[in-house]
Amino acid sequence: MCGIVGYIGTRPAVSILLQGLKRLEYRGYDSSGVAFVTEGGKVEICKSEGKLENIQKLLNPPGQAQLKATCGIGHTRWATHGKPTTQNAHPHRAGHVVLIHNGIIENYQELKKEIIERGHKPLSETDSELFGFLVLDEMESGLGLADSVRKTFTRLQGGNSVVVMSEKESGVVVGVRNGSPLVVANDPEGGAILASDAQPILEFTRKVIFLEHGDLVVATKDGIEVFDLVSGKKVDRKSTELDWSVDKLDKGGYPHYMLKEIYEQPTALVDTMNGILDKMSTVPFTLAQQPGIQILEQASEIHLVACGTSYYGAMEGKYWLETWARMPVHVELASEFRYRKPVFRPGSVVIGISQSGETADTLAVLREVRSHKIPTLGITNVRGSSIVREADAVFFTSAGPEIGVAATKSFTTQLMMFLMLSGHLAKKRNPGMVDELFSDLVHLPHLVALLLEDESGFRKAISSAAKALANSTGFFFIGRGYSFPIALEGALKLKEIAYVHAEGYAAGELKHGPIAMIDPSITVVVLAPKDQWRDKTVSNLEEVKARGAKILGIGTAGDHLLERLCDYWIPISQSTHESLMPFFLTPAVQLLSYDIAVLHGTDVDKPRNLAKSVTVE
Repeated sequence: MCGIVGYIGTRPAVSILLQGLKRLEYRGYDSSGVAFVTEGGKVEICKSEGKLENIQKLLNPPGQAQLKATCGIGHTRWATHGKPTTQNAHPHRAGHVVLIHNGIIENYQELKKEIIERGHKPLSETDSELFGFLVLDEMESGLGLADSVRKTFTRLQGGNSVVVMSEKESGVVVGVRNGSPLVVANDPEGGAILASDAQPILEFTRKVIFLEHGDLVVATKDGIEVFDLVSGKKVDRKSTELDWSVDKLDKGGYPHYMLKEIYEQPTALVDTMNGILDKMSTVPFTLAQQPGIQILEQASEIHLVACGTSYYGAMEGKYWLETWARMPVHVELASEFRYRKPVFRPGSVVIGISQSGETADTLAVLREVRSHKIPTLGITNVRGSSIVREADAVFFTSAGPEIGVAATKSFTTQLMMFLMLSGHLAKKRNPGMVDELFSDLVHLPHLVALLLEDESGFRKAISSAAKALANSTGFFFIGRGYSFPIALEGALKLKEIAYVHAEGYAAGELKHGPIAMIDPSITVVVLAPKDQWRDKTVSNLEEVKARGAKILGIGTAGDHLLERLCDYWIPISQSTHESLMPFFLTPAVQLLSYDIAVLHGTDVDKPRNLAKSVTVE
């Protein structure tokens, strides 16, 4: 979950580290720091609690040692062991060894006892610092930096990535990936760059290497070499050329990345559709042949496994797969599924969904079920991520880089992927059933774009409702059918970025307990487009209205009866198939949460306590 950047080469290292860490702020953090090698081979460390701006202030104006440094490492920390203080911030020093770390050392208590018994005195509360003392002792016994890191890293339990320097070998940076992601690339001007994600590297090259579990990389001014952690033998890792560009990482005039990414959803939907369709076929929902399609077509039941927003995307996928493809589907939280003893029938397929491709619990599920010879698939937005290696085959969404911590376009592209897979299976099993759906789907991105461009109707209605309701003590989001997962996602977004208590419920469940919470201080957001569930949802709306709640309705433009029942009203498109309504409801709840967060003055792109890639349990 932490952000890692390392550089060695001919360019100014400190500016590269700071810019790289800025690119990684979306991962979430509560302290940061950099370390750089001076001309004399000594390592200087600058770190602080709080935001990256604190480091930039400490380093301004830059001294000569800083300006001339061409080797260094940088880190943004999301606290696990120890409070978010300057003392616990990375980089950590153990004698002449300096390191940064991402992950959790599960056996840190035993290691700490051993290290203290050897006479060392750790200065922080972290598990990370301990690894530095292990490396230090090996180097003091005569081993080089790379061999010391390799020998000691195998003692760590848990998923970890580390990047290490030593004043005794000031021209070398060593990194290890075992669980937490680590990406490396050769600098075209000489040298190498290491990072926990590809974003800091894109300014220099699009050709990156996603290290695999058990890889050790040695970076010098001559470039990178990769070795097997256990055997020490050199291994060949092929590079991946990313289709992202640096300009896509900028805000493009928007006040926040999140708002920009909400408005990028129509393009992301088109790109995802084009990325999986067989462009040579005129038959609706014919997908390009790939191993994942073959596995899917042979399935007799599907288990969808995910966390957070991806879990709600999977819930939507269940509706479509069951409705259109008549496929039995089970939706599971990865953190629960991995510790159960699930029963698989012949023909079961497990699909793991992860925006980053690095979600620890989801990857663990795929790893476990593959060991039992159950076919596995992945859905992710990141090529080269860990899910590519853990699943038998992967479907890639095409959201492009998403910088805001709260998922927006990565969620809607997951929805598009599920709809495409559902339509493909429906075509195979029920020919002719999905022609009308596909016809509407082709026009969907354009209709979503028109909705977002409707400043006087849709956008103004959301802004007005947000201003009126921002001080509500709590929110209930309710919906039925296709709208239910979007109600859950809407509540999650409001909690994530506005820090407002919100709950999502199936509308029919309110009277089974939650209605006891309803009073005039509560706002109920009712998702009720004109579909087969609309009338039942309106009945549930009447129940909460009778108890004094404020009602914000999101429904089909022209539904005057529903509009009259609501205190506030957000109209959405009326000219599309009911299965596609989630694509219009989603930007509505995203923008509502965004506007309330802005009114509350929160850090929209980097909400507190959250990280983009959840790489620890």
